[in-house]
Amino acid sequence: MTSHAGLLARFTVRIRNRAVAATGAVLCLALPLTGCSDGGSDDAAKPAAPSQSRASTIAPSPADPQATEKKAVLSAYSSYWQEQVTAYKTGSVNGTRLKKYAAGAAVARVESDLASMKDKDVTTNGRPSHDVRVTALATSKQVPSATLSDCLDISDWKWTYRTSGAAVPSPKTQLTQYRTIVKAEKWGNQWMILSATPQATKCTHG
Repeated sequence: MTSHAGLLARFTVRIRNRAVAATGAVLCLALPLTGCSDGGSDDAAKPAAPSQSRASTIAPSPADPQATEKKAVLSAYSSYWQEQVTAYKTGSVNGTRLKKYAAGAAVARVESDLASMKDKDVTTNGRPSHDVRVTALATSKQVPSATLSDCLDISDWKWTYRTSGAAVPSPKTQLTQYRTIVKAEKWGNQWMILSATPQATKCTHG
């Protein structure tokens, strides 16, 4: 597997391989920055629009005693994705606020992917959409933590070659919607995304 394949594997879901005829590289489904996932070309200097998310449609009801924290962690996750999409589109974390919303392995993965993308002259167009909800929340711990489940839809998030603008092809068998499990912690007043792990599970929005 080429380094190009490894990059796209980390970016979308390490589950299946996909052949890229133009480069002979093998790509696999992966989630951006977590291991393997699927994965903007307007003006590179122009920040990408926020990732589409349905978090607001599943916001906890006012009667939920943890409603405020659930809303806060969902907001942090949405912002994390917005900054991540911008970084992949422009080719750098510089000028983004990624580190305000993510830390540790999540940030390291982004930086590693960006280095590989630069080497292969690859960028992204479009953005993913989400159907995300909080599945676990522990606010009584010394460091509050949360688990989120996201049905990530990458059908409108495309790989392209930066110079030529040509699309990096993907096979018909590639998953475009799959489950992602997200871990977060609250550091001070800010929820931080620590990991987002794609699952070998197809999902649908709604």
